[in-house]
Amino acid sequence: MMTETRMRGESTWRPRCRVWGGLALTALLLVSAAGCGKGTAATQGSTEASRAASPKAPLTPTEKAMERASKEGKYSFLLFYRPGERASEAMRATFERAKSKLAAKASFFSVDIAAKAEAGLVGKYDAQRAPLPLTLAIAPNGATVRAFTKPVDEQALAGAFVSPKTAEITKALQDKKVVALCLQGASTKHNRESASAAVEFAADPKLAGQGVVIVADPSREADLLKRCGLTAPPTEATIVLLAPPGSMVATVAGATTKEALLQKLQSASSCSSGSCGPSGCK
Repeated sequence: MMTETRMRGESTWRPRCRVWGGLALTALLLVSAAGCGKGTAATQGSTEASRAASPKAPLTPTEKAMERASKEGKYSFLLFYRPGERASEAMRATFERAKSKLAAKASFFSVDIAAKAEAGLVGKYDAQRAPLPLTLAIAPNGATVRAFTKPVDEQALAGAFVSPKTAEITKALQDKKVVALCLQGASTKHNRESASAAVEFAADPKLAGQGVVIVADPSREADLLKRCGLTAPPTEATIVLLAPPGSMVATVAGATTKEALLQKLQSASSCSSGSCGPSGCK
């Protein structure tokens, strides 16, 4: 389940980089995988090309510091606040207390929502529209793994870390990829057949390059299994299909095929009108 924290009745803000929690949501299918509508791939390609052609904005001072933290393998805890506001000042105080306790694993950055030098960073996360204080936990690979829209304590920050595999999956979903998560290890059966199906599925033209395969050993990923709705490590190689922004589309255990996986993905689509757009079915 996607986890979105929001103060009741205060805002309709949603994090641009939505946070993957793992339990089943209504399945959201990428347009290219739905197989309906014409010209979708061309339209999507044109959009991506125009974005690529746009000049890249220079990094803000905080973004540069976050980039250094990432290279060191550290998380970035990013706080957007409004000076003088009671809740903001409470969260700033929490940051100060947490710095010494979590310094080995994370760097802490506080950004005044009105700071002109950080306007690019504020815009990146749409923080100007968010209830403040807004605190984001960002993994070294750039995935936003937690979002807090009210003051929290040091314990909540310490609990924001996720496994590298979970961060990898979250980043892929935030990059609008369809993920074939292969849960397999030394103790699971049908590893070869399951992995082969996943690779062929991700490479299928219907996904237009938006499919990725991520392999994780279920015996080492207790939290990841929980996020996928599994109560115990599977005995057979298992593929969990995930679609952006964070929907668990299907779980397929044992030997399978590319065609079976594509059928699962298409069956999960709510597209029945034959008219699709970049944001989904219409």
